[in-house]
Formats: sequence, C-alpha cells, structure tokens
Amino acid sequence: MVTDQVAFVTGAASGIGRQVALRAGLEGYRLVAVDRDADGLAEAVRGFEARGVTALAVVADVSEPDALEAAAQQARAVHGRIDLVVAAAGIEVLGTVADLDAAAWRRSLDVTLSGTFFTARATIASLIETRGSFVAISSDAGTTGAQGYAAYAAAKHGVVGLVRCMALDHGPAGVRSNVICPGFVDTPMARRLFDSSPEGTEEFYRDAIPLGRFATPDDVADVVLHLASSRYANGVVYALDGGSTAGYFVSGDAA
Repeated sequence: MVTDQVAFVTGAASGIGRQVALRAGLEGYRLVAVDRDADGLAEAVRGFEARGVTALAVVADVSEPDALEAAAQQARAVHGRIDLVVAAAGIEVLGTVADLDAAAWRRSLDVTLSGTFFTARATIASLIETRGSFVAISSDAGTTGAQGYAAYAAAKHGVVGLVRCMALDHGPAGVRSNVICPGFVDTPMARRLFDSSPEGTEEFYRDAIPLGRFATPDDVADVVLHLASSRYANGVVYALDGGSTAGYFVSGDAA
C-alpha cells in the first residue's frame, strides 16, 4: 500500500484513465483526477467515493497548456507534491491521408500527443523533486502502422518517442518515464469504433489475439501500478496486447 504519495491522472472521466485513477486511489495514492468532461468527471468521482477513494477533481483540457499548468499547480497547492503522473487522455481519429481534413489531423495531435507533452511539462519539476514516475498510455498503433488510422497512429508513435526522450533526459534526476502500448481495450472508445465499423470487425480483431480476448481497463491499471512501483523501469515500451504484435498468428477457429 502506497502512503503519502500523490497520483495525477488525465483522462480520468472514463475508460482506461478512470480505472487507473480508481486503482491508484485504492492503492493509497492521494488522487488528482483530470478531464475536460466536467459531467463525466463528476460522475467518475462519485464512483470513486463509493469505493472509499477521495479525489481532487480538476476540469482541464490537456490540449491547453495553461490549463495543465493550472491543474498541476492546484495539485501541489492541495497536496504539496506529485509522485505519479499518468497521461491517459486521448481521442480516436479515423482516416487516411487522402480523406483526413486538417482539423481532424490537428485535433488528434493536439489531444493525444501535445496533451501528453503538456502534462509532462506541467509536472516534470514535481516529479524531479519526488524522484517520481511518469506513465503515458500509447497504443499498439504507436509501434506499428494501422490501416485507416493515419492521425491516430502518428500521434501515438509520437507519444512513444516523447517518453523515450524523457527517460533519457530525466532519468539522471531519478524520474522514471515509461509508456504502455495496449491493443484493443474494452472501453467506450472501442465500443464506438466497433459500432461504426462493418459487421464482424470485433471478431476479426479478437481472432488476432493469441489470448483470445481484449484487454480490460483493469489490465492496463495493473501495468501502470507495476511501472510506478518499479525502481529500475525507465524507457520501457510495454506491449499490452495479448500477444497480437508478437508475430503472425492465426486463431484455431480461422486456421
């Protein structure tokens, strides 16, 4: 059980970020939950409180650097420190370079990549003080291409590169920076994708996973907490995809 440490989690209103925030609170971290969705964040905090976890809720859009600076300042004003930062905020943007418009491209990078950068920039001084841990959520599309995901994959690749640089730049100060690359995770974002895709898409992607199922947000939270507690993990790009990027795989049903 962690004591007297503070976790700062973006994207905490839903999906991966919400479960990571809850698990950090249950682990004993004093929780700062950040999201641009005020109603969703309030609902999430009520859910945390029902599990015995108190959270400082901060409404902020990660694509706005001043908002992130203010959120980090509020966290330090209330709690005096930040020990764990989890950059989980991100959006899905579908399309190829032939059909993506400039606004969609920019929004993908603004939220997913620049949002991770602004989160890191706003909290790095605190992490240096506490010799803390920074964990970003990328994607398997952050290490491989993904058909029809030009902006999404570009942003997620950028997150991997950013965190690797942080590991080199701030490791000497004791900050451990790592990135998790999940495959499909059973979240509202994934459900929206499947609902808007041709029939059979969900089964197609599940059949490409040797473990035969999608990840859960709790699976991701397990890895976040492991990386946060590991004193020597730095610069890790953690594939959390059930083996789908390990190599060519044909499921028993399809073979």
